[in-house]
Amino acid sequence: MMNWTFPLFRIFGIPVRMHLLMAIYIAAQLVTGFAAHRLFGLGWVAVTMAILIVTILFHELAHCWMAIRLGAGAEQILLWPLGGLAYVGHTGSARDEIKISAVGPLSNFVLGGALIGVAFAVGIPMEWMYFDPLHDWWFFELSLARNFLLHAIRINFILGLFNLLVPAYPLDGGRILFSLLTIQHGRRRAAEVTSAIAIIVGIALAVWAIAGKTFELALIALWVLVEAFRLRHLAAMGELDSHPAFASAPEYEYMPERPRRKGWFGRWRERRAQGKARRELERERTLRDRVDSVLEKVSREGIGSLSPGEKDILDRASRRNRGD
Repeated sequence: MMNWTFPLFRIFGIPVRMHLLMAIYIAAQLVTGFAAHRLFGLGWVAVTMAILIVTILFHELAHCWMAIRLGAGAEQILLWPLGGLAYVGHTGSARDEIKISAVGPLSNFVLGGALIGVAFAVGIPMEWMYFDPLHDWWFFELSLARNFLLHAIRINFILGLFNLLVPAYPLDGGRILFSLLTIQHGRRRAAEVTSAIAIIVGIALAVWAIAGKTFELALIALWVLVEAFRLRHLAAMGELDSHPAFASAPEYEYMPERPRRKGWFGRWRERRAQGKARRELERERTLRDRVDSVLEKVSREGIGSLSPGEKDILDRASRRNRGD
């Protein structure tokens, strides 16, 4: 994949590269915009592409920041037609992988929320249609700047929600799912379950893309399916160590079990059992005291001095010791 890339710049010391197909995609979008609406269409697409790239960079930089903070390091960021890829190291901890994966979508929610605050400050009405991704993406009653601000808000929330809520590896939601399953069931079983879910999700995305004639979604579906089958093959062959994302991960990393909180009925049964145990202990103590008293009388006066009741006490104690 890296053979078809070229460098763009460095940000916070991290190299940023672009895939040739991403450049072709941007150029195709610009040509389409110009053909449809001339200079207005060209400008509209150019600004939208700029917003998209900044949003992707913000997302991937969040992954890199968390990886560096956890001591894993970050090598580079790649912009390609399906979004971005952060090439980060791995600490070998599934919990760290959850943090690295989750921080990307969360960063989009933070940025999107901040932009909603800006939208409110500049007077954009807080109506759902302005933020609904399924609604029209252009509002003639708003200025250009306000329309592009809404573009940025929608793109951030779409990117964040899609990555977090779609449990398909290699999306962030799939990586989080894999790490959670690794903690509970081990790496190989986690790979088998995660890849099976990703295959189902990938097929669903492909059907959705075909029905909606969405080329970008079809590419994402293909990517998910290719990576899912690759992960499944490596798990079946016992070669997960050859996958760059799992080479340093331990086979098992169990999460300590949390004590289950008892319900009302459970607490009532527990109190009942404790009361029964206390009463039994009290009976044992009383019987022991009475036996000691009887035995003391036997030692002083002989066995013939015992009353029928005292003989019954010794008999009950004898049966209890035998377990009768």
